[in-house]
Amino acid sequence: MQKGINFYGNIGLIVPTDRHMEKRLYFIIGDLFANTFVATVAVALTAWLIGGSWGMVPGMLAGMIIGMLITLPLALGLLSPILGIMEVLSPCMISGMLGGMWGGMWPLAGSAVFSWGIGTGLIVMATIYLLNARMTGIQKATH
Repeated sequence: MQKGINFYGNIGLIVPTDRHMEKRLYFIIGDLFANTFVATVAVALTAWLIGGSWGMVPGMLAGMIIGMLITLPLALGLLSPILGIMEVLSPCMISGMLGGMWGGMWPLAGSAVFSWGIGTGLIVMATIYLLNARMTGIQKATH
């Protein structure tokens, strides 16, 4: 096996071992801010445009589209020059789509919009960091 590449688990997924998520406090706080900001904006805009009046499935689909359209200018134009493109765009896209789905499913207003947005951003970042730690932990154990 080549140095710098490892197999992940029993499924034979090849994962480069020399790439890790940034662990400096500046980037972690920036990632948390980016995800919570994008998710909150997606929830607020979707709740304002749709407001739970479309039904659950059409509201979720429209919310996903609105979340993606919100994420692209915010993550690409505003946040990625500061924090890096891959560290921002991938998690923010998930946060934006989930936030849009929450805003389209239920009639949210007031502080519920901010609660769902912040919660979505935190859950997405925690999940991504835990999965990354799991993958890099397995790689380090096999060297």
